[in-house]
Amino acid sequence: MILFSNFFTNINFLKIALISFFLVFVSSEANSNNDLNKIRISYDDNTSKLRVVFDANKKINYVLSSDNKKNTIKIDLKNIVTGKKFSRPKIEKKYIEFLKLTKNKNNLKFFIKPNGEFQYKYFSLEPKNNYGYRLVLDIFIETDTVKEFTKKVKKIKKGKIVIAIDAGHGGKDPGAVGRSGTLEKDIVLSISKKLYNLLKKEENIKPVLIRNKDYYIPLRQRIKKARRYKADLFISIHADAAHNRKAQGSSVYVLSQHGATSEAAKWLANKENSSDLVGGVSIDDKENDLAQVILDLSQSATIETSIKASSILLSKLGKISKLHSKNIEQAGFVVLKSPDIPSILVETAFLSNRKEEKKLRTKKFQNNVAKALRDGIIEIIKKGII
Repeated sequence: MILFSNFFTNINFLKIALISFFLVFVSSEANSNNDLNKIRISYDDNTSKLRVVFDANKKINYVLSSDNKKNTIKIDLKNIVTGKKFSRPKIEKKYIEFLKLTKNKNNLKFFIKPNGEFQYKYFSLEPKNNYGYRLVLDIFIETDTVKEFTKKVKKIKKGKIVIAIDAGHGGKDPGAVGRSGTLEKDIVLSISKKLYNLLKKEENIKPVLIRNKDYYIPLRQRIKKARRYKADLFISIHADAAHNRKAQGSSVYVLSQHGATSEAAKWLANKENSSDLVGGVSIDDKENDLAQVILDLSQSATIETSIKASSILLSKLGKISKLHSKNIEQAGFVVLKSPDIPSILVETAFLSNRKEEKKLRTKKFQNNVAKALRDGIIEIIKKGII
């Protein structure tokens, strides 16, 4: 009996030891820091573009901010340390006045002061080929052409603010279909017309309907139509659907960085067919590198404006409906890809949810959505976002 007792005691001890080892291993893995292996800096004399790339083992957690008075950019890099082979990058005074990297426990702070006024954009990249996770910061030091473009984009608009209202789907494309047979194309057209009528009453707003009847318009034609109207804001209205029948609530989308990059490539490939950007700046007579800079600046400014505007619309929708997501979503929807018109896609509710389908069919809810969007647009204009 004593032999068996010792045997089971040893077995239990071994189990406990293995479990403890596993927990320690998992805990150390969870708490392990990311390694910053390298900071790569490249320069383009043709466009005065400065690119800073942070290479790391894992996805980089960061917060980026800029100080216009000090003309600096600061990036707080979270839960990351410099790797064993890390060395500080060399800088060219022609482009960079100073660059600084400081450590604080398991965090890093990166400061950069470009040599001149600048615009910038930033994005993350997943591992590809021989590269790991990357954070990319593009800084455009303002040349005369870029300064001219920036001034035109920032010019004070005169006359009415043009709001393009895009009722999703239409004609041969019904969109989502509710379990009771409700068609998305009909619901969103009704809401769009209600929003149009509300905005017509505002003295400083000119609303335009991308479609006013039940017919099909290709996605890129919707963007072209908005640009012909010289729209200041493009709002595409939809009703969502999901496999999960319990999914409910409103959500708001703006363009993702990946969607912006793919669109810029299309514009560069067909720039002789591209109309002028905001402020009348054309890219058809520019070299590819300079055209790329102008497109990048335009798209970055457009996404930033879209995010600010969508935040207000989301808060207004939250007052009349549950929100499917309390955060602004980003995706590569084609109708959001205008490089010079702030664009937002609104999912009003879920047609795939029986209760929300019933709600979407009512004039009361449709009016409430239209009023919430109207109120949001008025606030966006008052705050000078567009």
